Amino acid sequence: MKKILFFARVPMNLTCLTSVYLSIKNEFSVWVTTKAEGFSSSQILKEAGWDARSIPRFLAKWIKWDMYISSDIYLAAKRAKVKVHTFHGVSFKGRAYTPKVLAYDKLFMIGPYMLKRFIELGILKENDPRILKVGMPKLDALVDGTWTKEKACNYLGIDASEFTVLYAPTWGAASSLDLYGDLVVDVVTGMGAKLMVKLHDHSLKEERWIRKCREWMRKGAYIFWKSDIVPAMAASDILISDFSSVANEYLILNRPLIYLFVPSFKERYKETVDENMLFKTGILIEKPEAKLVEKAVSRCIDYPKEFEQERLNMRDILFYNPGRATKVAVNYIKELIL
Repeated sequence: MKKILFFARVPMNLTCLTSVYLSIKNEFSVWVTTKAEGFSSSQILKEAGWDARSIPRFLAKWIKWDMYISSDIYLAAKRAKVKVHTFHGVSFKGRAYTPKVLAYDKLFMIGPYMLKRFIELGILKENDPRILKVGMPKLDALVDGTWTKEKACNYLGIDASEFTVLYAPTWGAASSLDLYGDLVVDVVTGMGAKLMVKLHDHSLKEERWIRKCREWMRKGAYIFWKSDIVPAMAASDILISDFSSVANEYLILNRPLIYLFVPSFKERYKETVDENMLFKTGILIEKPEAKLVEKAVSRCIDYPKEFEQERLNMRDILFYNPGRATKVAVNYIKELIL
């Protein structure tokens, strides 16, 4: 049986490929190796819901795997016959557009924008054989009926008739958590809406944010602890985010978006950010003020179709094969390995 090795640094690296894993696990011998940062290997597998076998990196690097698949740029199995990089999202921060991808044999491109950026930066040429136009498998469930709002709400144990706002910030210095976190919780819960909070895996490595989440729970917020954000997106009516790639993923649903501006963002990503693409698909809040957040949420409730065409246009630019990306990815994997 052909052997495939997946790599993960955090649970999200696996959850973004769970649909692919479920489609191939009975046909191939699937293994996982990790470079765990804040999570043990067993935690990563458990959180992602994978029952694949785990192998330490120091052993994995010596094995001639038939295929190595990673949504993280880290290359843990240089001896693999075919090395596939899948990316874990598409954002405008620009850090993903690096010559490091050239160490891989195949690149599962998420959409036209991603491919265009690689070509513009001179990293890839249009006819580069590494390029495979796949899409984003984890988002298929938002298109194919797996996660409707009703199904997601039932899964989460919340009322589907209740208006629900999802707050999903990025992590690190560019995150809105410090500037806006308490504000968003207080304003949205104060408006009588249901608030879900989904923090990035990297944020949950910090005890202070775990404590803060528990504090927000006492204020009435629903904390979504799981790594796979897709059910939370499906259950929500509005997304509040910052520079997270989740904001782009949410476009698949064509629902209202609110962006929180963080001044440190441009300094952190000034060498790579694509400013021409920022904040085109929703309301931008530039200052951490309660009245601005309340006004933006109310506007989304009253005018849900505002920015609708902008969202649809951006969705087409960002994603190949909505609802079919898993099938496309699996077909390519079989073609490359068999």
